[in-house]
Amino acid sequence: MTYEYINQLLKNHTTIRLLKADNAPLIISFLSSAFKEEFSNQEEGGILEKELTSRLSDVLYILNEPGKTYPKPPAEYLTDWSNAGFLRKYPGKTDEFVYELTPATELAFKWIDSLEKREFIGTESRLKYLFERMQKLVGKTQMNASERLAQLEAQKQILEQSIENIKAGKLEMLDERQIKEEYFLIEDTAKSLLADFREVEQNFRDLDRNFRRQIITTSQSKGEVLSDLFEQQDFLAQTDQGKSFTAFWEFLLSQSKQVEFEKLIELMLNIPVVQKMRNDNFRMELLRNSLIEAGDRTNKTTNSLWNQLRRYLEHKSFFENKRIHEQIDEGLKLIFEHPEIDFTKLPALEVEDIIHIDLICDRPLFSPPEQIKFKKQPLQEGKASGSNELLYEQFEIDIPKLKDNIRQLLRYQPQVSLPELIKAHPIEKGVAEVVAYLDIATKNEKRHSVSADEQEEIQIRNSQTGQIFKVKIPKIIFNR
Repeated sequence: MTYEYINQLLKNHTTIRLLKADNAPLIISFLSSAFKEEFSNQEEGGILEKELTSRLSDVLYILNEPGKTYPKPPAEYLTDWSNAGFLRKYPGKTDEFVYELTPATELAFKWIDSLEKREFIGTESRLKYLFERMQKLVGKTQMNASERLAQLEAQKQILEQSIENIKAGKLEMLDERQIKEEYFLIEDTAKSLLADFREVEQNFRDLDRNFRRQIITTSQSKGEVLSDLFEQQDFLAQTDQGKSFTAFWEFLLSQSKQVEFEKLIELMLNIPVVQKMRNDNFRMELLRNSLIEAGDRTNKTTNSLWNQLRRYLEHKSFFENKRIHEQIDEGLKLIFEHPEIDFTKLPALEVEDIIHIDLICDRPLFSPPEQIKFKKQPLQEGKASGSNELLYEQFEIDIPKLKDNIRQLLRYQPQVSLPELIKAHPIEKGVAEVVAYLDIATKNEKRHSVSADEQEEIQIRNSQTGQIFKVKIPKIIFNR
């Protein structure tokens, strides 16, 4: 921490500028209330402009009752905060803008929260956590097999002693102080994890922004631009942050881990001591969904990068083809304007490869189609060999019943896939019923998820013939 570093940090860091802002009490208290304590009308981690403006208008009305402390309109304050880097403003799925917190604002919340005075400072739980982390770090990096075996044997003896104590009726329970320490540590870790996700998402977004800028300003060829992009992607994936996020996402998407995670949260929140000390500003029961949403936003940012790449390739190819046609037209114009020049005797273009020419004469001649001559004889009406009764067998998909099937399974588990749903409630009306499930998931994407990049294979049995058909569909997950 040199003098120059601290000086630049105090001048330029967005978090410190937020804390030093004239309206810092308004900014921090309002944004914390809107994004951390209220959970209505959230739009993929952000809040719609109309909703946020309405909330700020109510707050300003209360604060301005004694005097005109904040004279600007709410929308102007939101714009100022976005320009200062305290909020991120971007177009939503509709024409309306969406606001969300930036990593700098999350860091300010985290620092202010650390200043809150607690009834006591837990040291035992953090010391044990530190000790366990060091044990794991040293134990999993030791190459000496005998030392590793000795460590595992010691752990085995401790476990065996614990089992014997339980069999003897001696249950080791945490007292009230230890429960508080453990819960404070869990809550702090959960808050930090959610706040840090903003920074992870911002790093992916910076890569996206830099690539867009490179597309606009570069004079490189497509191959060079793509090479730079893939190098950046590989570098990001191989960084510690990239590897950690990949491992986190795989762990979170595990069905068994999700069920266990949800069950642990439920059991923890039912502990009487925890119920008395819970922080109303942090909804621990929403932790799993919040983590999934945060990871999903990060993945969507990465997908946005590939969409930009696809549009760039299409745009570049269009202009390259247009330029080729323009050059051909210029060449033809030059030939007609200078008939006295024999262009065939000018130096020709030499290429290393052989040019394959598709001449018109190489194409086969037209062969007239064979005409069928029908005899002029009266047609007699015969007996129909088929039946048109199937055309009149109309049926209707009972959408409320399908939604009820989903709700029944979600009572016992936080999420369920379509194959699991079909196993519990078999398909009765063919592919149309599968399409109906897909329609239910896509119409509520905030709650359910449909992954077009992943496919699953399901089996549908024809109730009349008994024949089994295999159908490939996108991966569909229904969430509680």
